[in-house]
Amino acid sequence: MESSPRAKVGPHRLRPLNTPVPVRLRVEAGVPTAVLQRAGWRRVDLVEDVWRVDDGWWRPSQVARTYFRLALESGHLITLYRDDIEGTWWAQSY
Repeated sequence: MESSPRAKVGPHRLRPLNTPVPVRLRVEAGVPTAVLQRAGWRRVDLVEDVWRVDDGWWRPSQVARTYFRLALESGHLITLYRDDIEGTWWAQSY
């Protein structure tokens, strides 16, 4: 058992999985149309799902996100979200 849940992350501690990473993309009318990956720009063929998460509005660090589940031209599925407070885009794997 950990002595303190607020101890700094280190080799003795668990690390978070699926940490979001910044992503570059092209957007039209608030919807992603292409995603920059290692091999270059990949067109979005289909927006499979869109949903919002609004949580912690009563806290100083609230969460307001719009998620997009996308099918790219390569057939790859990807989940992105827009941080609606900061206006930044992130990729999050599952």
